[in-house]
Amino acid sequence: MLCVPLGILFVILKKFPLEVYRKNFRTAVKWGFWLSIFLVAIKVGTRNAVSREVLEGFATFVALVGESIFLLKFFKKFSSVETKDLFLNFSVPATVVALFLYHGFEIWLLPVNSSISALGNFFEEIFLTKIFGFVCGVIFASISSFFVCKAADALNDSRLKFVFFVQIAACMIQQLIILIQILMARGILTNDIWLDVMAPIINHSSWLIFVIFAAILVLPITLFSQPKPIKISSQNPAQYRKILANFFHKKRWGVAVIFSLILMTTSSTAGSYFANKQAEIVPAVEVFSEKNSVDVELSQINDGHLHRFVYHASTGENVRYIVILKGGSAYGVGLDACEICGATGYYERDNQVICKLCDVQMNKATIGTRGGCNPIPIEYSISDGKLKVPQAELEKNAKIFK
Repeated sequence: MLCVPLGILFVILKKFPLEVYRKNFRTAVKWGFWLSIFLVAIKVGTRNAVSREVLEGFATFVALVGESIFLLKFFKKFSSVETKDLFLNFSVPATVVALFLYHGFEIWLLPVNSSISALGNFFEEIFLTKIFGFVCGVIFASISSFFVCKAADALNDSRLKFVFFVQIAACMIQQLIILIQILMARGILTNDIWLDVMAPIINHSSWLIFVIFAAILVLPITLFSQPKPIKISSQNPAQYRKILANFFHKKRWGVAVIFSLILMTTSSTAGSYFANKQAEIVPAVEVFSEKNSVDVELSQINDGHLHRFVYHASTGENVRYIVILKGGSAYGVGLDACEICGATGYYERDNQVICKLCDVQMNKATIGTRGGCNPIPIEYSISDGKLKVPQAELEKNAKIFK
């Protein structure tokens, strides 16, 4: 999702007559690469100096602006692009750096968080599996993007524009969804309409990767549909055979892209299945409403472990919520869902609360407050030795679990 769009963008820039755009691209790649590593180091070293939400929201916004400007400009003939075009001089490097900051930050956090979670036990199966997967993923993404670049380079200008438009449109849709999620998590977009629209999208956000795969599939299809070169009368048979051989050689890159797509799809599906299988969540205990209140005995939840409950809403949804004793008489209470990852749920690992989708570890002290990957907080009260959640509160949030 980082390498492929950048690879196709570089192929587009190769068509431009001026070197300045390609130079800006290469400079932006270096800046984006090192900035993403630098910010991860600050994030891990200081914990609070870098807000992941703010960084990703800013990077996504800049990427959307840069991609929009580039799309408006690149429909011109490649040969007509001039160095004086300040918009392109801004949009290309801004887009590259923004994509690196967003995806790079996420990529480098994977091995760092895995190493921190391992607590020095670097020869355990879970840690070795994660690191092996990370290394293989980086290698495979690099090889796949190389195939994509070669296949894109074999297209004529009009077909290359079409492929790039489909690819960048798919990326922009994903980025727009991410930006809306962050604005919702920050409480900037609070209207219930946003929740109604975004809840089913967030709940199926893991499918977005397959939208990107589908956009990549357009590349070999477009390459295979290119017409065979017509023999010009001035060409002798040997020259024409050479042109045909080169034409069919280029199509082999399309075959390589298809094989890459098959491997990417199967590995993503198998990896997702394995991760979800390993992270089985505690079965939810069924609860019912009495006198407009859903009550749980404190004796059931005073062990300091994560407890999950499910209430059957009048509209048919199973509304799950979690409760954990944070310390003393303070409880963390929230829906088994967050505004970023949707209703995928949480589980307990080594006495820590973990988001099932993104494997982020929750700070127990923040459970019950809004923001980030924290559970969506809900109203509750403590009385008569029970933790009480208003029935209306669960009914109101049923739409999140559609």
